[in-house]
Amino acid sequence: MKATTPERTTAAAFPRYLTGEVVADSVALQWPGLYARRWRLPRVVDRFLVPATPEPHISCNLRGMAEFRERDVGGAWITRQIRGGDLFVTRSRTPYEVHFQSPPGEALDNLSIHIAVEPFLAALEARYPGRADRMEVVDYFGRDEILWTICLTCAELLAARVPGKSPRVAALTQLFAAHLVEQYTSAAGQTPVYRGGLPIHQLRKVEDYVTEHLAEETSIEALAELVELSSSHFAHVFKESTGMTPLQFVTRQRITRAQQLIRETSRSLNCRQWQTHRTGTPKESPSECGPSALSEGSLKSCVFFAANS
Repeated sequence: MKATTPERTTAAAFPRYLTGEVVADSVALQWPGLYARRWRLPRVVDRFLVPATPEPHISCNLRGMAEFRERDVGGAWITRQIRGGDLFVTRSRTPYEVHFQSPPGEALDNLSIHIAVEPFLAALEARYPGRADRMEVVDYFGRDEILWTICLTCAELLAARVPGKSPRVAALTQLFAAHLVEQYTSAAGQTPVYRGGLPIHQLRKVEDYVTEHLAEETSIEALAELVELSSSHFAHVFKESTGMTPLQFVTRQRITRAQQLIRETSRSLNCRQWQTHRTGTPKESPSECGPSALSEGSLKSCVFFAANS
């Protein structure tokens, strides 16, 4: 990280806070309305903060692969497998943390694109006359063949050092803005169709609910209601986010909790045996043995539900 990262910055200042080497930058070519940078990223990056920007951001992985993790600051990590052709679209109002690791010889070659606020708002107004101020960008991770082609064109113009006064740059800016507006915006306050998985804050909400209700019956309908989606759509986007179905996730959490309780119970029993051998009475010393007030009902419930899920 080159400098202390603020929570918010601008597209112009964005490179100051990221890791890696910028090998091409549209700022040097004076592209109006579009900030495009090609990055050569390290093979391993151990957690850094990506600041939010007012400009919509597109991250396009041109080549390479990595296990990529992201989260809201202090939230639960979401793990994705990144490969060439994957795209990330956001206009996040808050910063987020990332961590990634690439196999040897597969370091990420990334194209980072910010669309300036003015052309983006102009595209919004053209698409939604009188309602542009009520529209927002929907976060997306995945593949988009049209956007991928536009990104490749952008990379070619960067490599050819096409100056900002070229009509091709203006056309490219308008194309990026129009595509994002048509494909990745929804009215603020409405339930968006999440593409590429659940947003991080929604996924954390589901995970917290599951953790708090491990000893109870949990249905897909109840989880879907938490994030205001239909059961079928929720099941689809949840699997895209985690790699497993909602019920598989619940079962895994129950098994993990049951194993934890069994280990703690075993530790408590060993401690009691030690105290009995030492004093002749089964008296446990909390300061020496640690917490042991486990709920037998919780343990039985977790084991039962895990075995019958």
